[in-house]
Amino acid sequence: MDFPRLLFVTPHAFNQVTGGGVAFTNLFRGWSADCLATVHNDPEATSDDVCRKYFTLGPGELDLAEPFATLRRWVRGGVGRGSSVGPVGGTNLSSAAKGLGVRLLGSGLPERAHLTLELARWIADFKPELLYTILGSNGMMELVEAIRDRFKMPLVVHIMDDWPAASYRHGLLAKGERKIMERRLAGLFAQAAECLAISPAMAETYAKRYGRPFRHFQNAIDVGRWRHAAKVDISVGRPAELLYVGSIFPNAQLDSLVDCAEAVAKLSRGGYPIKLSISTPSGHGDRYRQRLAIDPAIRIENTILDDETFYRRVAAADALLVPVNFDADSIRFIRYSMPAKLPAYMVSGTPILVYGPPAVTQVEYAVKEKWGHVVDKRDPVLLGAGLRAIIEDMALRRRVTAAGRETVERHHDAAIVRPAFQSVLMEAARIRAAACA
Repeated sequence: MDFPRLLFVTPHAFNQVTGGGVAFTNLFRGWSADCLATVHNDPEATSDDVCRKYFTLGPGELDLAEPFATLRRWVRGGVGRGSSVGPVGGTNLSSAAKGLGVRLLGSGLPERAHLTLELARWIADFKPELLYTILGSNGMMELVEAIRDRFKMPLVVHIMDDWPAASYRHGLLAKGERKIMERRLAGLFAQAAECLAISPAMAETYAKRYGRPFRHFQNAIDVGRWRHAAKVDISVGRPAELLYVGSIFPNAQLDSLVDCAEAVAKLSRGGYPIKLSISTPSGHGDRYRQRLAIDPAIRIENTILDDETFYRRVAAADALLVPVNFDADSIRFIRYSMPAKLPAYMVSGTPILVYGPPAVTQVEYAVKEKWGHVVDKRDPVLLGAGLRAIIEDMALRRRVTAAGRETVERHHDAAIVRPAFQSVLMEAARIRAAACA
């Protein structure tokens, strides 16, 4: 195929760890590696099975504006003794100054972006024909604008979470930064050749919000390839193993995952044969271990990076968890999101329990398509009953697994989704070729 030379500018690159990284890998698989390059500031290690050309952004390209960059170093204790800047006599600010710094840093501080000579040369050497981005902070959007303006190529924007609704809501400087964000978003959406969302609900909402059509694409998997790894026997082990796989974020699923851990601990202490395994990037597990590993029945393990091992691990569990936070800030952020893990969960043949508020798209999706047993109220009694039901009720287990297989084949098969997604990008790139003809 005649792939256009695509430049991906993103805070989340190709990897086998995060949901975004996995989704991009699945959507772009088969794209010519010679025609794909990524500019990013993702802290996770990148993978090279789809893209092999990366530019990692440094403070020269993207950083907090001054004096906030220096303030951040002070708050983090990064300015050492003898430094020409920072608190006199040591690395630490007073507790009052730190409190002020934390308050400021939580507000979405002003950033500055710069298309450095090094980055501009790197992009020019690649000779891109299409710019694809999931946008991000105000600084990331400023950098996207600078790259688009310098290299005059069509733009495709893909939104994965409703961060425009959630960003720059709290803090001393949030109001001004939010105005900047809204102005940049409106301009980028208006000028984009294509605008993409992650779910039908997001596409519909964004079309109304920004006055232009949005298509929707989310993670897809090779159903034919992984069907062989699916669970055959839905009988339950002793103890029954619940499994959560994925990242853990305080504005997405942390509180509800904690609820699940507490429910499992209570059941286990009462003599019920149950355990919970949490497979997550090591940094996430370490960060929240005290809140999650509250009982010997709960184990935190590292993310599984090998595909074959991952699918077999998911299929081997007795039930899978999809926790979603109930608080207003989390709902604002993830209302229209679709976790990248869902297609893998569905194809595995393992029954799924969804615990989250009914207004969130992924919960609505489970109710509509019946691929998960849903507990949509934050109630420990209902949650405990839901956990027991997904383990004990064999008819329920058969229903949700059958619905999951049907849903993944209809909506998430890479054999259908991937060529449709890539065709949209190819068509967007033709805008430039047509204009130059």
